[in-house]
Amino acid sequence: MKVKLATQVLSRSVAIALEEADNYEVLGTAEFCRMMNSFFDCTNVRSRTEHIHKKNEFIKPYTSLNDERFEWLLNVFLVYLENWRKSTLEREGNYSSDARGKMFLSQQTYEGLKISVYSHVEAIKFLLENGFEYVLSERFMQDVLEDYFGHQRAKGHRSDNPSAYEFGYNDLTIGIQ
Repeated sequence: MKVKLATQVLSRSVAIALEEADNYEVLGTAEFCRMMNSFFDCTNVRSRTEHIHKKNEFIKPYTSLNDERFEWLLNVFLVYLENWRKSTLEREGNYSSDARGKMFLSQQTYEGLKISVYSHVEAIKFLLENGFEYVLSERFMQDVLEDYFGHQRAKGHRSDNPSAYEFGYNDLTIGIQ
């Protein structure tokens, strides 16, 4: 999924629309949208003033080692994901492991989110401890890697498994551009 599309779908406005649908069965999806929206906000701080105009404290620059977003990321967001994971494993019923796997994020996505949260918090704290007045976190995430591997995929056309030679050739071609 493209990042921009994900941020549009997993957004506060979609959560509100789902909540107003008057269908209790979509409330879990609405909560997931809210959680991901806040996660995106915490990890994509890009301006010193945007939080004022948008009235959103989750997108203000990081300036303190005791920032409440660290607490939210570690003890609300990650706990939410872990509780969801546990609920799928402990859910009553005769479900196959494949069926249970479809009730939660992929293991790679789950682990990736955990790694992203821990590294995000630690990197910002490191910078603040070492004299940075504020931190804008927009470029911390995997934008550069996503761009690079997107170029690799484009060069590889339909090849999902390029050889080392093809990968190296594509790398040189990308470097020239």
